[in-house]
Amino acid sequence: MKDQLRLAGCIILDGNGGVLLLHRHTPKRTQWEIPGGKIDEGESVVQAVVREIREEVGVEITIVRQLGAKEFSEDDFTMHYTWFLGEVTKGTPHIGEPDTFDDLRYFDRGALLKARTKLSSNAKNFLDAWLAGELTLD
Repeated sequence: MKDQLRLAGCIILDGNGGVLLLHRHTPKRTQWEIPGGKIDEGESVVQAVVREIREEVGVEITIVRQLGAKEFSEDDFTMHYTWFLGEVTKGTPHIGEPDTFDDLRYFDRGALLKARTKLSSNAKNFLDAWLAGELTLD
């Protein structure tokens, strides 16, 4: 049986409906991904998202609503990932963990489709759910 991890991330939109992604550039992975990460023991899902966004993109957010969730397998783990829609309440997104990430950018739906092969498994799951109408960003 695979180990299980609970993760959560936040969709942050620009004024034109573009989705903020971070570019992970580490020896193990090079990919575009949704800001977020592991839910620590004793932490709620929302607390984890707010903390991760603060750490990774240096902004304070308010959670608007939960968008959806998917499971996927990676590195012998089953990942349970929950997406939230958030609004920036303080700060401007920037790379908060430069040892892990080397870029951040907003992608509209068309740009996400073009970048699909460079997306993380989780970002691909999000894109597929968005395209299938399983979640909306308005």
